[in-house]
Amino acid sequence: MRNSCSIITFLFSFAGNINGLLARDIEVAPGDSPDQAVIKMAIEKASDGDVLHIKRGLYRESIVVNKRLQLVGEAGATLDPSQPFPAAWRPTPEMGAGVYRMDIDRKPMTLCLDGKILAELDAKRAIQPGAWNWKSLLASGPPLGGFKFIRGLWIYRDKSIYVHLADDADPKSLAWSVVWDRNPVVTFRNVSGASIKGLTIAHGYGGVTLSEQAKQCTVSGCTIGPWDKNGVFMTAGAAECLVESNQVFRGSYEDWRPVDESKARYEVWQIHKKTGFYDRVGINLIRAGAGNRVHANHVYETFDGIDIGDSAIESLDKPMLSPHDDEDAEISDNLIEETRDSGIELGAGCINVRVHHNTLRHTHGGLRYKLPRIGPVFIYRNLLVDGAPGNIWYSMDDSPAEGYVYHNTVIGHGAALYYSSFETKHGIGAPHWHYYNNLFATSGGFFSDHGTKAPVNFTADYNLVTGGGKPWPNDPSQEKHSIYVKTVSFGPDYHLPPDSPAIDSGNDLSTAFHGKPLPGCPPGYFAGKAPDIGAFEAGR
Repeated sequence: MRNSCSIITFLFSFAGNINGLLARDIEVAPGDSPDQAVIKMAIEKASDGDVLHIKRGLYRESIVVNKRLQLVGEAGATLDPSQPFPAAWRPTPEMGAGVYRMDIDRKPMTLCLDGKILAELDAKRAIQPGAWNWKSLLASGPPLGGFKFIRGLWIYRDKSIYVHLADDADPKSLAWSVVWDRNPVVTFRNVSGASIKGLTIAHGYGGVTLSEQAKQCTVSGCTIGPWDKNGVFMTAGAAECLVESNQVFRGSYEDWRPVDESKARYEVWQIHKKTGFYDRVGINLIRAGAGNRVHANHVYETFDGIDIGDSAIESLDKPMLSPHDDEDAEISDNLIEETRDSGIELGAGCINVRVHHNTLRHTHGGLRYKLPRIGPVFIYRNLLVDGAPGNIWYSMDDSPAEGYVYHNTVIGHGAALYYSSFETKHGIGAPHWHYYNNLFATSGGFFSDHGTKAPVNFTADYNLVTGGGKPWPNDPSQEKHSIYVKTVSFGPDYHLPPDSPAIDSGNDLSTAFHGKPLPGCPPGYFAGKAPDIGAFEAGR
């Protein structure tokens, strides 16, 4: 076995001067065994300001970054804490055809099949009688789709793992691996100014967590997936951090395409939500600090794409203990696609949160308010394409927040905006929300109420809408300048063609925020006589 000096090489005596100290470039290469914690060892030996160059190869370890370091990965540098799992499966016909069992004293946190995350049933939750009981699910799969879409399930009970795969496949011939704990692959903790770049982060219960007062830390250019619970998790006061230009995907064993409204395919979500371990989120901000940025990431094949919120306060009856959580967050220029639930969710205080220039494509839930409480929140220049069934929607409860939704383009099925699934009838509606200069090319028009009976009291004008769905069909004093048409056409990449009725039909929003410009709308921000409606300004 090589000694540590050959694994960790100090390339230069001084790469710069950090607060009077000499910063070093340190090369880290895999050990003779991938189980050697060489990156952890390098972090322990390093000092603030050092740069760790992670060479190509497999590092079977999880790490904590608690110093002001830069970790720069060479192409193919992979942190993967999973372990090969030579499972001794045996048929268990008394549980159902295709069910196999392995006796084991220790419960895995995550089970992977051919490198993909296998869906787990929670032994404490899947106990209701009927089709969603764990025994029924293990024997037959979910009631509508069986194992057509979920493709495999496992559960740990009575010191045994039970598994059932699609087509009753024999698991003994397949490649299994396991994650034994719930630690993220990379954790930033109590550190300011640290960063990782260019790493592949795979097969952890979580990918990257920024927590415990991490500040001004950066995660960029990484491939983050597969993972089980969250790709990137920002929490516990992590502030002014940047998550940028990463590929983030869950990498599950399930069948994800196409995203549609099939009730049988929806059971992939239900397995986790009803009988498993709840949502799986690409980039998740819960009780984080102020000023975090999520920029230019590609997030796909997750349950939710990017979330800001707190499930503990998704009702107005539950008090906000920390209204400034996630204040000044910015979500911009991300591509979010192929999600089983929301593309973007917004909740909690949402004070000065900006969501702009994102593309949401083939998402099940589009942009969901769950539930912004204060604001102002600014949502602009986003493109939502082919969501099914949701586009933009209020859920869980009414929203008293101040919100501005402007210069967005929504193309797809159903209504562009709807009230849905309010769990408590507060009768507030959304009195401080404003919808301006949006292009809603949807089959259901502008607005629909799915049985909430909340007042339709938001403000809207200067929108271009197909399909009707007027929020106030019997009140001509509302929406005096909006344009309702049968169809609209688009140029390449959903830009406006020269003859579009959206051109020069919007309102100048440079004084729309209490006499000041809305974000992205400084004086002179449009090219023609007036702003164009939608996400794209013609000629720019």
